[in-house]
Amino acid sequence: MRRIPIPKNALVILVGPAGSGKSTFARKWFSDTQIVSSDRCRAMVSDDEANLASSGRAFQVFYELIRHRLALGRLTVADSTALSPRVRRELRALARGAGVPVVVLVFATSPQTCVVRDASRERRVGPEVIDRHHRMLQAALEAIPREGYNAWYVLNEQAQEEVIIELTEPQMARRATRKEVREMAIQRVGVVGCGLMGSGIAEVCARAGYQVVVREVSEELLQAGLRRIEQSMARAVERQKMTPEERDAARARIRGTTRLEDLQDSDLVIEAVPEKMDLKKEVWRALDGICPASTIFASNTSSLSITEMATATRRPDRFCGLHFFNPVPVMKLVELVRGYSTSEETVATCRAFAESLGKTVVVVKDHPGFLVNYLALPFLLDAVRALEKGLATKEEIDTAVRLGLNHPMGPFEFLDLVGIDTTYYIAEAMFAELKDPRYAPPVLLKQMTLAGLHGRKTGRGFYTYG
Repeated sequence: MRRIPIPKNALVILVGPAGSGKSTFARKWFSDTQIVSSDRCRAMVSDDEANLASSGRAFQVFYELIRHRLALGRLTVADSTALSPRVRRELRALARGAGVPVVVLVFATSPQTCVVRDASRERRVGPEVIDRHHRMLQAALEAIPREGYNAWYVLNEQAQEEVIIELTEPQMARRATRKEVREMAIQRVGVVGCGLMGSGIAEVCARAGYQVVVREVSEELLQAGLRRIEQSMARAVERQKMTPEERDAARARIRGTTRLEDLQDSDLVIEAVPEKMDLKKEVWRALDGICPASTIFASNTSSLSITEMATATRRPDRFCGLHFFNPVPVMKLVELVRGYSTSEETVATCRAFAESLGKTVVVVKDHPGFLVNYLALPFLLDAVRALEKGLATKEEIDTAVRLGLNHPMGPFEFLDLVGIDTTYYIAEAMFAELKDPRYAPPVLLKQMTLAGLHGRKTGRGFYTYG
């Protein structure tokens, strides 16, 4: 009799077509509490099997149950077809996050047997689905040896009857290196918002080789954002920062959409919507029901609480801040904000991701304004107050700061660049949180925000742009 040793804290992944006998095998060797079944999760979520949204929520429950059990150090059997590379990759990521070994059992049952077994089941999938499953099984058999499992076994019908599962002492798997984390965890990036920041984030991700889906609320805003990306990369070609071939390849990696559902295959989702907590939480709440549990969520907020945003989801450990600076293709800094529940694995993965974009990363705790805005905002707001008091004209203040402090641009030029409305919302949020008068937004800033004078992006702010 062939013995298969399985550590008592391992993740066991069952791979096989419908009718292959994997669920029967699982019930023979493992207890009901050790088995996490995607079919059961689907039944928990909805009776409508054809509903794709329900299916997505079911897999979210499936992954979350597995993550929870692995975190507790308990043997967990993932009972799903697992024929999709995506599903196996997400399960590997969960195991690596918990630092536990992964054992794969592949059920190589003949198509004829699968069809016969399926015909006797209450919930039949039919011969066409089984045929498709077997084609996927052949691809899985080729891929699994290269996917980095601790052990994997192929069980034909005879082996399924003869093998003995032997539980062994728990083992700890080697933690992935930073390079491995990048290659393992992040391949597809979703970006919510294609405005000034979102378009820049989408651009740098595509230029770094990632597949990007960027979502806007309307086709008009989406096309405007995509044009902004194309214009930015055209300037990069002119300045010989990239070749025309690199530009074309990067643009081909970007797909625009107006549907949040199109971000469901993302490994990382970066949100870049206006600085309003209610709006951001609404976006995250919707995405939490769309994306699998393995997807990492990151907000590009420049001041709002990462911890509070994470409460809108069921993945606070896989939620962080990735604060890029404008213009994103030029500015080298990214603030990586650690929320109260953000895990070390999430921090490591997101640091490696940001560094792969050519950025320098500083890790900061979740505090209003984080680090850069905490230091810079009082200076900018004091410049507006100086203008309100008539201490000097805006041109004179900008000149004094450029020449006297050796800044590359004056405060009003900078406010027009980053967005007067954005600065107002940041100041409003920070003052509400800190009650520090240094962060109270000046009346002029509020009036310009309400009047739609937001700077370069609207053609007029403190200065007028053609």
